[in-house]
Amino acid sequence: MLSVDPKKIPSRLDIALDYITGEIAKGNLGPGDKLPNEKELAQLLGISRTPIREAIKTLAVSGLVETRHGFGNYIRKDEGLPAMPLAMFQLYLQSSTPEMLMELRFVFDRNCSELASLRRTDEDLAIMRECIDRLKRLSDDPNSPIEELLKADLDFHRAIYKAAGNPLIAVVADFVLNMVAPWVQKSLEVSGKWRAVGLHEHMFEMIRDRKTGDLSRESVEENMEHFRTSLLK
Repeated sequence: MLSVDPKKIPSRLDIALDYITGEIAKGNLGPGDKLPNEKELAQLLGISRTPIREAIKTLAVSGLVETRHGFGNYIRKDEGLPAMPLAMFQLYLQSSTPEMLMELRFVFDRNCSELASLRRTDEDLAIMRECIDRLKRLSDDPNSPIEELLKADLDFHRAIYKAAGNPLIAVVADFVLNMVAPWVQKSLEVSGKWRAVGLHEHMFEMIRDRKTGDLSRESVEENMEHFRTSLLK
């Protein structure tokens, strides 16, 4: 179990990130608003301009902030789904440990699998079946690029999220899946492709046969244990 040191002193970058994201969360900064310039933020927070600059770069990469050269930095506007909370969530995930991400993924996969067992359609099952068959074909070929194997693996889990029948869950779960993708790839490289095929088959069978409760959780726990042990190797 991960232990967190309550006495950990935040870095200057953390101070800058926490301040800006806090202002967004409190509603003091909204879509289209201009951020104070680097000098103003540095004076306000009592730190140098370098961590301010790094914080803004980090926020830009996560999609929260856009830099308009010659004009300053602005909170990004979005005309579609409310992307700002999801971008902030992604930012927090980027600073998480593999263990924390693994636990979060387990929460989503366990519950999505149960919902998928109750709500899946024949079309959902066909998509899952195609993902497993693709993973099998790629596993048979020793020259298959790891990127294609990873895509087949991730596509299977995305099919489960979709079959859960809740678009909001699917979007957030996909954020988490994208963050753990490098470790999913490692599990394929370290523990073998065929082990992954077998685990996915078991999850598929539980969803196909509409199994819930202990049986459904067991199939997900097997997959997560495989994932966990791969991270430790």
